[in-house]
Amino acid sequence: MMVKTYWKNIVVFLFLAVIPVASSGQNIFPGAEGMGTQSPGAYGGSELPQIVVVDNLHDSGSGSLRHALNRPFPRIVVFEVSGDIFLESPIVVRVPFLHVAGQTAPGKGIAVWGHPFVIGTHDVLIQDMRFRLGSGHQKQSDCATVRGTSLRTFNVVFDHCSFAFGLDETLTILNAGPGITISNSIVGYSLDGLEHSCGLLVLNSFNVSLIRNVLAFNGDRNPTIRGDSRKVEVINNLIYNSESHAIYLGSRGPRNYPVDVILKSNHYITGPDNMNRFLLSVHEQVADSLNVFWSDNTTLHKGRLQRSYDLQLFDKSNRFTPVSQTPFTSSVDLVICSDVLEDSLLSSSGARPRNRDAVDSLLVSNIRQREGNIIKDEEELGIPMTLPNETKGFEIPDDPHLKDANDFTRLQNHLQKMLEDKSNPFAREK
Repeated sequence: MMVKTYWKNIVVFLFLAVIPVASSGQNIFPGAEGMGTQSPGAYGGSELPQIVVVDNLHDSGSGSLRHALNRPFPRIVVFEVSGDIFLESPIVVRVPFLHVAGQTAPGKGIAVWGHPFVIGTHDVLIQDMRFRLGSGHQKQSDCATVRGTSLRTFNVVFDHCSFAFGLDETLTILNAGPGITISNSIVGYSLDGLEHSCGLLVLNSFNVSLIRNVLAFNGDRNPTIRGDSRKVEVINNLIYNSESHAIYLGSRGPRNYPVDVILKSNHYITGPDNMNRFLLSVHEQVADSLNVFWSDNTTLHKGRLQRSYDLQLFDKSNRFTPVSQTPFTSSVDLVICSDVLEDSLLSSSGARPRNRDAVDSLLVSNIRQREGNIIKDEEELGIPMTLPNETKGFEIPDDPHLKDANDFTRLQNHLQKMLEDKSNPFAREK
């Protein structure tokens, strides 16, 4: 009993360590870490954000998610409904200064299905949402994309979200930055129906943070950093059952920018589909300059734990040697030791970990049991995927835009408290 209590206390400590807490100074949400999180988000416009309510699951029209996202002003989107939203066409967000607060949805929250979800603007925060393309789309498309041109897409943060069932990449960061963060999220079950089961691609983008994410059942790209990408930090990510590549430094771009990357405290667990046992692979045509910092990365392969980088490296360039100093200043202050990363992230990552849906629950269970496979069609999972449809009004705090002592507004603190309550597996029911 004392041993069980000890380990429970350790897990509680680790979970609390990765759930953001309020800190002084304006930021995109209290306690946010990652590049681009210094943005004020929805509060960055020339006027205070309006609160826009989603009260139905329709593809379009008044009260729909699409309608809320397309409002021509700074906005905080809240939900008074839960369930599945089936898109009839892609959603492309082009209006900046946005916070999508999925944690306000009742029940098990929201899942967006059927077409790509694209961010093509700046100063955007999306929390506690599920994005799922699905095999019914039938075209090689991403589930979600952060896509920009000419520095128009920057300061974009996905936090505590779940991405699944992409048919190209499940999540792509393309021509974006500076300042893109994916944190505390799940990227999994990338479909191989079109022979392209790929998890997360960073292409021609810069100042990117990938922090405390779970990447599982993606055949490749967990993540891939490719082209003229630079200043990318990959910290505290758990990777499971990556068939061909886990972390992959891909081919150079036309400008041959230096590869400035921080790889720190990531953990790779090989699985049933693995042909690759290496945490890091390097393309033979990688950029000429490699400035990659390596610290506390581990691989568990067939019951053996590898710690040395040379035992976790497949280098087709024959030029890779870690640098002794980080090539840029990391945005992450708290780093979890890779030895305890699995338990910590499986308890805390993705959309509402306290009340996971069937897809995320199966993914987490399969990792714990060292089971599961890469799939071609989501129906192979053999689980019900429909979220319950519930309704509940959202109570706006008094004086929502009045700042509290931590320099965040009452509304921001209220939304963050809702996120923490739905993410902390040890919180008491109310």
